[in-house]
Amino acid sequence: MKAVLRSARQIVNTELAALNLTGAEGDILFHLLSTNGDLSQEKLADRLDIGKAAVSRTVHALERKGYVHRERLADDARTYRVTVTDAAKKAGSRIEQAYKTVFEVALNGISESDFQHLVTALDQVHENLNARIAGR
Repeated sequence: MKAVLRSARQIVNTELAALNLTGAEGDILFHLLSTNGDLSQEKLADRLDIGKAAVSRTVHALERKGYVHRERLADDARTYRVTVTDAAKKAGSRIEQAYKTVFEVALNGISESDFQHLVTALDQVHENLNARIAGR
């Protein structure tokens, strides 16, 4: 699994390089663009399952590149709201295509039936792991 994820990450990094984005930056932008275009840094960390410090560093880099704007919430000065800029919206289809490319390359030569078996097996793996975490 680690090798599969590493290969996917390499493809994403290559695809996003033309936009001067890293894979981590692309992940955050892809998520923001797939939602309503604005979330708190804390929600981003939770939804992407990455550390708050890593999100903060990445959002700061995206802000310097002009892809996001962040501002402190009026009702909680400790929390930043992250909003995509017009530059991010303009690059949105290219960012989305980077992730679609990974999916298309990964499924090349795999039949729909084999893919469904894979999905079923991975769903079972996920269920097994969650049961262990829950102590069932």
